Amino acid sequence: MKKFIDREMFLGTQNDLLTLILDNITSRKKTSYYALNPDCMLKYWKDEEYRKIINNNENIVYVDGMGIIFSQKILNLPVAKERIATTDLFPALMEEIDKRQEEIRIFLLGGKGDTVKKVAKTFSERYPGVQIVGFHHGYFDKNLESKKIIELVNQTKADILFVGFGNPVQEKWVNAHQKEIESLSIITCGGLFDYYSNNVKRAPLLMQKVGFEWLYRLSQEPFRLSRRYIFGNFSYLLKIASFKFTK
Repeated sequence: MKKFIDREMFLGTQNDLLTLILDNITSRKKTSYYALNPDCMLKYWKDEEYRKIINNNENIVYVDGMGIIFSQKILNLPVAKERIATTDLFPALMEEIDKRQEEIRIFLLGGKGDTVKKVAKTFSERYPGVQIVGFHHGYFDKNLESKKIIELVNQTKADILFVGFGNPVQEKWVNAHQKEIESLSIITCGGLFDYYSNNVKRAPLLMQKVGFEWLYRLSQEPFRLSRRYIFGNFSYLLKIASFKFTK
């Protein structure tokens, strides 16, 4: 790879993205939304299938990682106005829909066990104007059961489908089934459901703002996340250095 990324990224604010999502639903424009952070970029540079999905300009790609913003500044690239964490985008979208009292139907797909059920209950109670019309865990056989799950989603006539399988499995699954899924907006969300079911705690706000949320996550699950955050961050820095100092 000779370039940081082979496409333009969404560089607006979270409010800008919320407006875009809701406007696309109003205009019946089918769109998938993918977040990128440094771990995603490492996969982007190595995984050709994932790279093609991200490079597809019919999809919206936004910045969910301070490491991306730091890299944009170092490499003199257009810089995102702010980091848009999907974990913040989710409740903000719910709040906006609740405030507008719009008939927008939402389906939550992902997590394990009853994790997603807890999230659906919590947000239905918090935002009574939001229609969470269905949910299903993400631990199904993607080869054998996807058709059944998509039929379930389509039966609910969901306008927005959140898919949380982890990256890049979720993006590849959405790409493979995009034509079959009738939802207008598909938003991949990684481990979001774990946060809002209290399976995982988020970092304090200050650590989020200065780009050290990864360190807080590492302190919670050092054995599981050490490869991603220690070796991954080092590999990411080396890659950015190669872009900076290689013509």
